[in-house]
Amino acid sequence: MLHHLFRYPYTHIELVQQALGVSRLTAGTYLNQLAAPGGPLQKYKPGKRNYHVNQPLVELLARLE
Repeated sequence: MLHHLFRYPYTHIELVQQALGVSRLTAGTYLNQLAAPGGPLQKYKPGKRNYHVNQPLVELLARLE
């Protein structure tokens, strides 16, 4: 999971399922725990799908530009 979180600045449940080989329920639980207050992810729902953004990674990448 750690490798997945720092490989991409954002993720969604299907990507976590594929990367870790876990069920949809397990992937959702992991993402929701990481998006809890104080966690590294922020949850957004711009449409039907939830996206989890690794905000510290996005900020780091923005500084590199």
